[in-house]
Amino acid sequence: MLDRNPIRRCGMAMGRLKPYAAAIATFACAACAAFGVSADQVDVSSPLAQYRLDPGRSGVTFGVTNAWHSNLTMRFSRIGAELDGFQGLASGRVMVTIDATSLEANAPFVTGIVEGGGMLDVVHYPAIRFVSTRLVRTGPLNCLLTGDLTIRTTTRPVTLAVTFDADPHEPTGTRQTLAFSADGHFSRAAFGLTNWSSAVGDDVHMRIRAEFVRERADP
Repeated sequence: MLDRNPIRRCGMAMGRLKPYAAAIATFACAACAAFGVSADQVDVSSPLAQYRLDPGRSGVTFGVTNAWHSNLTMRFSRIGAELDGFQGLASGRVMVTIDATSLEANAPFVTGIVEGGGMLDVVHYPAIRFVSTRLVRTGPLNCLLTGDLTIRTTTRPVTLAVTFDADPHEPTGTRQTLAFSADGHFSRAAFGLTNWSSAVGDDVHMRIRAEFVRERADP
């Protein structure tokens, strides 16, 4: 019989992990449930955990092929992200807001072009948003996260491959973190970003890096 409990199924693989990694895997599986994986029971009595994004360890990059470089990398240095509804095994969402005006490119002259009215038009649309709609666990530390990506006035579904960190930077007991990387691809033409099509590729590789710190609950 198929075991539909995500935490119990996760535990079957933990025997092959080191104890510290197994503890992180448990936390990651709980996060997967919070992001939308179905569960047999919802523990509504569990306190609502609060997480704060660590901006110094978080960011978003877009990568695309082009005629001048083998790969053009654009990094957005300012992002906001929230985990909503993390309570036991209840459903929840991850929401990422990218400050489009914080763009930096490995080819500096490209920054102004991408920020301009023919592309992102950051003057009128200063934010890029991703809101999760579904998450399916594929391993103890891996998930597939589907959500709605909004660029300018266009919203399209995008699926990201998520990998949770098994080795946090802080020693055990100092603080609890939830850190992950999410990788996916989208067509820029699907968002109406068709300028420079003869020199810049259509496929955009998006990578989200986010690290959250669990806030101490009020006594």
